[in-house]
Amino acid sequence: MTRCGTNWQPSSMASVEAPTEGAAAPNAADPAAPRRRARAPWFSPDNVVSMQVSRILFALVVLGAWQYGADRWFDSFFFSTPLKIFVQVGHELIDPGFYNDLWVTGFEMGVGFAIGAGGGIALGVLLARWAYVAKVLDPFLLALYSIPRVALAPMLIVWFGIGYSSKIFLGATLVFFITFFNTLAGIRSVDKALCDIARVMQATEWQVFMKVMLPAASSWILTSVKISLPFALVGVILGEYLVSSQGLGFRLNTYSTNYNITGAMAIVFLMMVLMLLLTMVTNTIEARVLRWRPKSAAEPVAQA
Repeated sequence: MTRCGTNWQPSSMASVEAPTEGAAAPNAADPAAPRRRARAPWFSPDNVVSMQVSRILFALVVLGAWQYGADRWFDSFFFSTPLKIFVQVGHELIDPGFYNDLWVTGFEMGVGFAIGAGGGIALGVLLARWAYVAKVLDPFLLALYSIPRVALAPMLIVWFGIGYSSKIFLGATLVFFITFFNTLAGIRSVDKALCDIARVMQATEWQVFMKVMLPAASSWILTSVKISLPFALVGVILGEYLVSSQGLGFRLNTYSTNYNITGAMAIVFLMMVLMLLLTMVTNTIEARVLRWRPKSAAEPVAQA
């Protein structure tokens, strides 16, 4: 017998000593070793550097053409210029009154979005569970959804006054129907076989809903939240634009009625930046909540 450390076995003409557990063939590749990721082509949607560079170049081309064409191709009085707008943005950012208007609009938008999204998701879940009630209320909800909120805005001001309430309600109505219909469709689209399997495993109806139906519909719900977020701002700005004494909508209306196109465009630009920041936050939340979901093979195709 031959002994090598603690691993030993009988040696004979017919037996070959097996390698020890820690030994490895010198030319064998370790399957656990990290593989070097191949660099994506420059024009691939997975190339982050290329994507950012292309976005910057596109923005520079558009802004450069706008700046060059001012008073050459069109009258700058009606469209202003990027340089004037950026200067006005700087003036807005050092004006204390701007931050007061921003707080008012942000408060109205936040409360309206919370009420609309919360109510829409809750009602969507309830009606998805109660098919009979959903069939009864379906034509009435569609009729309410078809009403243009611009037509309701003057009446909302009469009903709720010129304070916060009318703007909050207007923003909430825009958010409510988007989240409601997406939540309803998402829960209804859950595979019935998954629910049946959970019931076979002795899951209660509450467990089926929390462990199967709600996670399966979460992508629908989060998408509706992301889509409806700008509509909350649109509703609030519309209400402030019609009747208000403060807020970004009031500031926008002041510039527009005084034919200050540069000031109006600066407010629009700041609202656009605000929405981009909020969208980044919702994208981060969505990625965090849906981290369990495997990446679909169709996603790169859809993004191309």
